[in-house]
Amino acid sequence: MTQNGVIFVIEGYNRYSIAALAGVLDEVMPELPLHFLNGGERLGSQVADLAAQYQQAVVACSFMTPQLPQVITSLNSLFPLPDNVSLIAGGPHPSGDPSGTLRLGFKALVTGEGESAFPELLRRIFAEKPFDDIPNLAFLDDDGLLRRNRRGPWVNLDDYPPFSVVHRKMAAIEITRGCPWACTFCQTPFFLGGKMRYRSVDKVVYWLRQARERWGARYARFISADCFCYGSPDGRTPNLEKVEHLLYEVSALMGRENTFFGSFPSEVRPGSVSQKGLELLKKYSVNDNIVIGAQSGSPQMLKRIHRGHSVEDVLETAELVVGAGLRCIVDFIFGLPDETPEDRELTINLINQLTAIGATINSHFFMPLPGTPLANSVMGAPDPEILLFLENLTTERHELGRWKGRLKSIAAMEEVIPVLAG
Repeated sequence: MTQNGVIFVIEGYNRYSIAALAGVLDEVMPELPLHFLNGGERLGSQVADLAAQYQQAVVACSFMTPQLPQVITSLNSLFPLPDNVSLIAGGPHPSGDPSGTLRLGFKALVTGEGESAFPELLRRIFAEKPFDDIPNLAFLDDDGLLRRNRRGPWVNLDDYPPFSVVHRKMAAIEITRGCPWACTFCQTPFFLGGKMRYRSVDKVVYWLRQARERWGARYARFISADCFCYGSPDGRTPNLEKVEHLLYEVSALMGRENTFFGSFPSEVRPGSVSQKGLELLKKYSVNDNIVIGAQSGSPQMLKRIHRGHSVEDVLETAELVVGAGLRCIVDFIFGLPDETPEDRELTINLINQLTAIGATINSHFFMPLPGTPLANSVMGAPDPEILLFLENLTTERHELGRWKGRLKSIAAMEEVIPVLAG
């Protein structure tokens, strides 16, 4: 019987973080067997079958708050756990609500950055040693009280791979981490710091070359809250020289036709887009769209949520993007705390102006995220007038239509809130 193994649970978009964590284990624990299972009702039987091959197995979950209903379904299938299985978690939701997450049945959580803490936690579990001195860790003590270890130093992205070459778990490459804007609804600046850190061009190219040579990886995509600010000293001012260096090297390796920049899962902030930046994007990448975060059409709401840009910035950015022949996808959040009818009307007016110039809308409903200033706010209840407005936009193909799935996510979250409270 093999001694130890790790089972990653895949729940939608957490495939990006799982790919990165698997890459870390490739480097520091290369002999450790890794398995990747989709979450859901069948997870328990699959874990039991795999765990029978090991003396000890760790099931690792990473998830965001909107994924919580699916995670609970997966957890229900796992219990009771086999005696040789430990359940751990990390990601934005566990980082923001460690106490509530631990009470779902997890042995320990990695809070914040996991590149160092995660493998060390595995070593301690496999060695049956305590982990109360590992930075970025949370757990319940013998009395059922929350223990949170100190935060470790910020990670240097260049020290770790962005995905797993060994297990062919390709993912969009995280080129920036942290955010200086501190929007009140967003977890990023509060968990990952207010100063942006960058993965160097050399390391981006190195890992892409490894994946290309080892198993023929074709595409290069990136993760960043603001792609045009890659390499910026303050994280706010675009550094197009650094952006061009990155795009030139990546497209030279992967081909322009396989390089994507500023599209999902990345976005750009209003005001950071310029004509020169768009020219660089079109010269070195193939994507036909850019995602812009606007969030509201109300100047007062933008101030309240600390967006750091104006309504005029949104319009000017959209005009630039559309004028460059690219599809401009603009994100909005409905139901933000203290949103007034006047705020909603201003947002509708801005959306109408944007669609009139050819932009496409991507709508969200506010969901309070743990660890943010708005964590204790009420879920954004969809207004019937807004739902009709969005339905009409979708019918006219001015809206992506993903809001319907997000509406179901809101309903699912409302169902699990009593479960968490109990």
